[in-house]
Amino acid sequence: MTLYNSFIEELPLILFTVIAQSAVGFSFIYAYGNGAAAQKDERYKKFAIVFLSLVILGMLSSVFHLGDPFHAPYMITRIFGFTQNGNFVISWLPLEILGLGLMVLVGLLVLLKGNKIVIYALPVVGFAMLYAMGNIYGSMSNTIPTWNLSLTLLLFFASALLLGAVTYAAFIAKNSIEHKISVTAMAVGFILFVLALVLYTYHLGSLRLDVMENVFDLTNGNYPILVSLGIILCGISLVLLFMKEKEDSLLPKLAFVLSLVGVFLTRILFYGMITSHIFLG
Repeated sequence: MTLYNSFIEELPLILFTVIAQSAVGFSFIYAYGNGAAAQKDERYKKFAIVFLSLVILGMLSSVFHLGDPFHAPYMITRIFGFTQNGNFVISWLPLEILGLGLMVLVGLLVLLKGNKIVIYALPVVGFAMLYAMGNIYGSMSNTIPTWNLSLTLLLFFASALLLGAVTYAAFIAKNSIEHKISVTAMAVGFILFVLALVLYTYHLGSLRLDVMENVFDLTNGNYPILVSLGIILCGISLVLLFMKEKEDSLLPKLAFVLSLVGVFLTRILFYGMITSHIFLG
């Protein structure tokens, strides 16, 4: 399976993870910066609309990966786990689906009420969903050794912080304090994002599999190109936020688009380097 084939096959899932993670990070930054006074400035409505748009868009893209959307209700029935070979197995996918549903529900409550308790609850639900999302891949590391639970969680949470901060800057931040919050959060997210990619690269380079000697061959030589482009685009996004000078500046929105593309490019590698006896044998 070539990187291009993997990209085409996994495109809905790539879009879903990137968009959903941006929504989770967005809810966290908004709760931190505006949760206490959300009802006073009425911007909670704008936040909720942007948040719900991201979540629903992500969910719609994931439907195409399911093949049959009616698989989702079936998966929910396994939410309490199952027993396999005498061992209890946690069903992370149903928990992720439940988390997404709760994110929509709580997001609607924010839109209708703007209550700060609900606003603070939203990122909690989001991070729980993100943890379930990461564990879906971590639980398959025995058959897909290119995936690593700890590094996947670091990558997903870093992406959420980076994308959430730039989303906040593009759609919510108005004054200098809010702008500073978005820049600081994105800088931290960017550092963690780069760290996750470096550690993942080291992990991949240290793998020795009987099905192939060098797992980077799966990317047809595109690994350094996509990683470098992703980091550069996210770095440019951070610089654009630093350069913002006035409230109506288009720079944060440009930074939002560039960072989405940057994370998207690196996520292609995450799904494009699926290697195991199942996929290669």
